[in-house]
Amino acid sequence: MKWLKYGLMGIVGVVLLAAVVLLAMGQRADAGVTRSVVEVNRPPEVVWKWMEEPEKFKQWVSWTVKVEDSGPNGVGGKRRTTMKDPNMDNQLVVLDAVTKVYEPHKRIQVAMDSPLGFQGTVDYELDDLGGRTRLTMVGKFRYTHWFFSLLEPLVTPQAQVKEDADLATLKRLAEL
Repeated sequence: MKWLKYGLMGIVGVVLLAAVVLLAMGQRADAGVTRSVVEVNRPPEVVWKWMEEPEKFKQWVSWTVKVEDSGPNGVGGKRRTTMKDPNMDNQLVVLDAVTKVYEPHKRIQVAMDSPLGFQGTVDYELDDLGGRTRLTMVGKFRYTHWFFSLLEPLVTPQAQVKEDADLATLKRLAEL
């Protein structure tokens, strides 16, 4: 019976240690930050359409099942994106975004919020390379739900992988 007591204490100790390590890692300077860059062999005007038009956006942003814009594009414009997250048993995730910066063919910044427990900004910057476009995407998120906050050191790298893959898809589609 003594071995059971010590075994349970050991398991509890390992779980607490893991939680402390995750909490500490979640406090690093770049916690919740993703950054991806892609060069597309098309001018900014073409790449812009893939970001702005809901049907095109839906094609390159993985997991997206529905995109709804309310109001005209521009500062204050709103977009609701519904995604089916395979990491959560294909649960539907709703992301509400409000445009904060809108410079056609150059830059869009949106503030995002999800009832799942995170909020932040995504900044898309397009640089004209003379017929080609460098698209830089920077996400800065803060996890407001304690569980996602604890798992930030695991969630952010997964978000980075998804973002890189999405931009690779955008490049492929825009260059067709």
